[in-house]
Formats: sequence, C-alpha cells, structure tokens
Amino acid sequence: MKITTRKAYPFRSFYRGKERLAFYVISVLGEEPQITIYSDLIKKANPEVDSLGVRKSEFENDMFRVQFFLEKHFPKKLAEAIFKYARKDLGCKSGFSLKAYISWKEKHA
Repeated sequence: MKITTRKAYPFRSFYRGKERLAFYVISVLGEEPQITIYSDLIKKANPEVDSLGVRKSEFENDMFRVQFFLEKHFPKKLAEAIFKYARKDLGCKSGFSLKAYISWKEKHA
C-alpha cells in the first residue's frame, strides 16, 4: 500500500490513490501542541470514538508506545506515515528509538 500525503497547515491528509484514509489537525491546547487524528478506520473499530489525540511530549518521550498505539488502530504503512509526519510537523526532537534500533540491527546483522 503506497501512502501519499498532502499538507495544508494545520492539516495533513493521507491518501491511498484518491481515497483519503486519514487526516490530522495540529492544535495547541494550553502550552503543548498535539495532533488529533480523524479516520473512518477509527469509527469502524469503535463507533463511539471518532478521533485519536496524541501530544507532542508523547511523541518525544514515549515513541515506542505511540507507534504501537497507532499500529493498533491503522494498517502498518499508514501508522508509520502518520508517526513520521506528525513528529516532523510538531517539531519533535529526534531521539533514541528502541524499535528503530532493533530494525537497524536486524538489517545489519
């Protein structure tokens, strides 16, 4: 599945072909920015929930848990794209990622 993205600040949309799979909105609540993700995939999994929210500090301090959380709700390629672009759009500092290290280690073993 090839995911394409379009950005129109404060929105970013994720597409497969011409079908929009998900989009998120960057918002600032209090002192800390966050993203709110909207998708029909979320509604299909749980009709009572229409969006997911993740704060910038969660992307910076708990990357593994956030990536697992996204992969639980979305297909792997889409979850990876949302994770990658959300970190970029929120201006997260790059840090150590255990999952990335394990993946790198498997490729270079």
